[in-house]
Amino acid sequence: MPFRRTPLSLCLALPLLAGSLPALAQSGLTPMRTIDIPPSRIEPQESLTLDLPDPDGAPEADAAETIAAPDASDIPEERSAEQLALDAIAAAEAAKLREANAAQLATKQAQLEQITADQRAQQDRLARYREERAAYAAAMSDYEAQLAAARADRARWEADVAACRAGDRLRCGYGDGRR
Repeated sequence: MPFRRTPLSLCLALPLLAGSLPALAQSGLTPMRTIDIPPSRIEPQESLTLDLPDPDGAPEADAAETIAAPDASDIPEERSAEQLALDAIAAAEAAKLREANAAQLATKQAQLEQITADQRAQQDRLARYREERAAYAAAMSDYEAQLAAARADRARWEADVAACRAGDRLRCGYGDGRR
């Protein structure tokens, strides 16, 4: 995005240059001029007053007490039929808006409860899966141990058979109980 030289961009760019006049000269920008306005041309507004808190921490007067009661001329005597109709329409619109907001709030809360229930169910399913996975791993470990024991027994048996055939009668097994 190219840099455009507008008064606003110049106001924003000059502080970025951090007061560096050589950088300002190299950039091709001219320094902004200030206008001196004599104090006689600046008219203070007498109606502007600020109610600031007391720096000592003393409580200020209640705002409700400082507001003056409205004049009788500020309150209209009678409202026109058109104004009453507009007020009735505004009240009806406000009631519809309140009902719509209440319905949306109820829907949002129901959705939030459903999402929370779904999350709990998912966490329960995940916990069950992990438990089943751990039980499966334990069963497989037990099975592998049984296989290793069976292989060791088979290897001993084969060694005994080979020794028996070689003539070592102590390692021969008899099925009828003789040894």
